[in-house]
Amino acid sequence: MKGLYLLIAMALLAIPVHAQGTSSSEESVDLEALYQQIDDAISLSPEYVSEREREITACRDSFLMEKHQEARLLLAEKLFHLYQSYKNDSALHYADLCICLSDSLHRPDLTGRFRSLLALQCSNTNMKAESLEQLNLVNRSALDKKGLVDYYNAWMHFYGEMASYTQRDAVRQSYFDKQNIYRDSVMMVAEEGSEEWFHLKMDILSAQRHFQDALTISNSWQKTVKKGTHESAYAAFYRSMVYSYLNNHDLTCYWLGMSALDDIRCAVMNQASLLFLAERLANDGDLSRALRYLEFSRTCNNAFRPHMRAYQFNSVLSIIEKDRDAAHQRANLTLLIAGIVILLLLLALIIVIVKKKK
Repeated sequence: MKGLYLLIAMALLAIPVHAQGTSSSEESVDLEALYQQIDDAISLSPEYVSEREREITACRDSFLMEKHQEARLLLAEKLFHLYQSYKNDSALHYADLCICLSDSLHRPDLTGRFRSLLALQCSNTNMKAESLEQLNLVNRSALDKKGLVDYYNAWMHFYGEMASYTQRDAVRQSYFDKQNIYRDSVMMVAEEGSEEWFHLKMDILSAQRHFQDALTISNSWQKTVKKGTHESAYAAFYRSMVYSYLNNHDLTCYWLGMSALDDIRCAVMNQASLLFLAERLANDGDLSRALRYLEFSRTCNNAFRPHMRAYQFNSVLSIIEKDRDAAHQRANLTLLIAGIVILLLLLALIIVIVKKKK
């Protein structure tokens, strides 16, 4: 979900913002200690992945043994969520299975909700045609409140994705207008204090440049999530975006790092935070660490879905270009030093020859 609103973030970053002070109670951060935790977590990644696989296997075995359709549906939904940020093709499979089971139970409310979740999964992975197809099949009148949240959220993301890929300004604005309508719809039906409510409230406040209010909402969000979960990583990511708007480099990196750390420990393959952190590290000149984080992110994202998305490609390209520029600078420096050494040797040789002639 972190990639869902990146275009909004880029648009906000284009607006001149005067740096605002952060709360005096904001903790001091030790970035080096955090980066060491991330390095340690990366080294332990195979263990986290094995734990996720064990959980999936146990759930799948229960699903295959279960005879009652209602219980099978609950297990299929659990499998969808286990795969949602871990392996895209499997997530799509179990979303389809949830739709089939809901149809067999004659539950149009559940069928619509799972179609909405499938549509969101599709648009989040550049499958916009499939996303639109699923959304057009949803019977909105059959949806309950939870289903409406997922339905409006999927439409909101779909139009955001459409806006990010068009090169026609008027069309882009029309997509943004529709995205805003669906964002308002989500806020109308979402439970206050839910994950959807929190991140959209922060989006709205950030768009209005009420960054301190956004941090207040973030403080409340942080209290509702369990540390070390994917939900905690999601909340930390949005907190980092606010500090990015405030031009607070250290706290932006800190919360990106906290988000990445939780995702690594949860065996999340749909990596965004670590990739953005790597890009910032490259900007800071810490290229060796940036490249390590880049390679790990690429490995994870390839496991989630083989094809890179636009925001991932841009970050990767930026880091590679900075590494290439640094390599050119090192090569130029080496040539300069070599030239100076050769010149000094020639001078020394000339001096020796002159002395011998004398």
